[in-house]
Amino acid sequence: MSNFYKAIVAASALVALTGVASADETFVAGFEFSPDAPIDVTYANFQKTAKKACRVESRMVGGMAARVKIEKDCREHLMTDAVAATKMETLIAYHEGRALPETKLALASRN
Repeated sequence: MSNFYKAIVAASALVALTGVASADETFVAGFEFSPDAPIDVTYANFQKTAKKACRVESRMVGGMAARVKIEKDCREHLMTDAVAATKMETLIAYHEGRALPETKLALASRN
């Protein structure tokens, strides 16, 4: 069995929040990762996937300012869902910007 897993995340299309599209628009984004890969590498790959999945055209959403906000909100939502779908504590902690207890212990022991 391969060490690669795939987290498939269905996310609401945030374009719907602008009133440009109907509220039932959704999309599916696939995130591939290896539990053995470094967390920062996995996270960077997830960010690239989310960025690609959340692209919209300015003219379709009412201009550049709307596009920037929609893409940012989409990426944040998609990253949170994708990271949670992995059920990997270290990746979830990395995403949340917090250290795991063993990291805190290692830092505390240096004092």
